[in-house]
Amino acid sequence: MHQMEMINRRTWSSPLSRRDYRNGSGFINEGERMALGIGLANAKGGSVLDIGVGGGRTAALLASEADNYVGIDYTPEMVTLARSNHPGLRFENMDARDLSAFANGSFDLVVFSYNGIDSVDADGRRSVLREVLRVLKAGGTFAFSTFNRNWHGFGENRARSSIVWSNHPVKLSFRLLKHAMGLVRERRFAPLEQRHGEHAILLHRAHDFGIMVYATTPGQLRSQLTESGFTGEPLLFSVDGRPLGGETLADEEYFHVVARKPSLS
Repeated sequence: MHQMEMINRRTWSSPLSRRDYRNGSGFINEGERMALGIGLANAKGGSVLDIGVGGGRTAALLASEADNYVGIDYTPEMVTLARSNHPGLRFENMDARDLSAFANGSFDLVVFSYNGIDSVDADGRRSVLREVLRVLKAGGTFAFSTFNRNWHGFGENRARSSIVWSNHPVKLSFRLLKHAMGLVRERRFAPLEQRHGEHAILLHRAHDFGIMVYATTPGQLRSQLTESGFTGEPLLFSVDGRPLGGETLADEEYFHVVARKPSLS
């Protein structure tokens, strides 16, 4: 297991992370609304696979629009939380790199929200893309989001979360403690970053510097999708829903993607 994955799994298994994901609801931004909307329109109420469900935020958005819904997460604690939040839906503990529980062409739409695809290394990413393509039906859609390697917050002036002030002493003490933990993690994990070559693994401020992510560029992403067997030009959207092109995109922390599996000819 890559070191970044060990760090990420430890963070997402923690009670603090489950607390953060317990009550999530709705779209995180307009870009996600657009990407998932396109995916659902293409799926026409068919079968949906929701990867990296966390506490089940996207389940509420997708299940009502699908004839068949399955949510998966590789963190057992998150699967338990999702089942608790949505007792009428199906959730399984499963890794996106191995979707062998599902037959070829099982789903009209696969979703991997909130940059979940970036939680594994380069080899893992290739495996995810291959497996997603395999379980999609011909003409099916893959909607996901991914971190932008060129975002200025990954540069020398690393983006950090600020402390939200509170007049409540317990809340303020808790926030100060989390902030201090984040500073310790930053010093510990920053030397593990890999910035050279195609495969950049970078430390992100989320969860008080508790995760490391695989960050890519639009050009690299297009190449990865083509190599994995997806067809045509993927659609890229900013967090506020603007169509994206170009490469640098220094102001974009991440972007949403809609890719299609070739149709039968």
